[in-house]
Amino acid sequence: MTVDSPPSTSSSICNFEQSTLKTRTTSKKNFDKVVSESTENESKQDLAKDAAQLRKVEEADRIQIRLALFIDFAIFALSYFYPSFTKFYTLQYRYPDTNKYDMGIEDSYLVVFSVINLLFVRSFLMLYLLKPIAHSFEMYSVKAIQRFKEQNWSIIYFSVSWSFGFYLYWKSDYFFNCDKFYDNWPNDKMSAAFKAYYLIQTACWFQQMIVLHIEAKRKDHFHMFSHHIVTSLLCVGSYAYYFTKIGHVVFLLMDIGDVLLSSAKVLKYCGYQRLCDGMFAVFLVNWVGLRHIAYNYILYHAYKNAHNMHGSCEELSQLGDPKICYTDSTITVFLSLLAGLQVIIIFWMCLIAKVAYSVLSGASADDVRSDDSD
Repeated sequence: MTVDSPPSTSSSICNFEQSTLKTRTTSKKNFDKVVSESTENESKQDLAKDAAQLRKVEEADRIQIRLALFIDFAIFALSYFYPSFTKFYTLQYRYPDTNKYDMGIEDSYLVVFSVINLLFVRSFLMLYLLKPIAHSFEMYSVKAIQRFKEQNWSIIYFSVSWSFGFYLYWKSDYFFNCDKFYDNWPNDKMSAAFKAYYLIQTACWFQQMIVLHIEAKRKDHFHMFSHHIVTSLLCVGSYAYYFTKIGHVVFLLMDIGDVLLSSAKVLKYCGYQRLCDGMFAVFLVNWVGLRHIAYNYILYHAYKNAHNMHGSCEELSQLGDPKICYTDSTITVFLSLLAGLQVIIIFWMCLIAKVAYSVLSGASADDVRSDDSD
């Protein structure tokens, strides 16, 4: 008779450990598979979300293009039958037998027309020119493409506006001479080029307020909106009260900084980090030099001299009914708006200083005006 020997303890333990090891291995494989499938599903969902967002953004651009073309066509068609519609695309208040222009309420027609067509040009370039360029740099994220397009539009517009504005400044009698800002006030005899420049610049800031609510909101949305409101008020007020000389110089101080900042951002989006850091350094010097030192000098100069210029209501009231005059309150309002704009610029300087500190610490220049979701 054969007697079976009992299984050894070591053999049972070994079999149990092998079984446990196989179970753990199978579980790990299953877990990795689940994680992989989950990651893949999330990736697909992100791609689908990006695609949907891209379609939404591009549809908004197409709507702006179609709407602008429809309005333009309607205005030109109606002007054929009703000549008053030509006010939308021609300069008004020309002095007889001269090439000089005055200002008036009907200039608002050209401002509205310019807002519509700035939206058209912006959307057209972003959709049909800047988007393909973004793809050529292998940008496929909706956020990256949109930021690339927005900054390039800023480069295009402000490069043109600053270049043309500087040409007008170079030809002016107040070229590097702030005392001329207040000579012969009111400055009511404008060239066609200067009048068109000032009205389009004014339209640009109204257009910026519209665009601000089309773009994705950023952390400083409120400050940007405040800036656009103050700037728009200064544009309209300086034009209405013939303070266009000082307004012209303020445009120049602001526009070139936007070109440099947007250039630094575009270089970053394209992957040229060292060039981005170099451009940011140039921008920083420009920002401090023009938006703080030069701007505050002009603000101080206005504070010291604007109240003393010819044309106060008290002075002109003795000569009959004046065409226009100013009071101390008028000057105070303009100085307050200029000072308020500087306060907003100081806030941005604090954000820029953080980026500058990061660059000096060895990090790269990043956009501090990020989205709320970042």
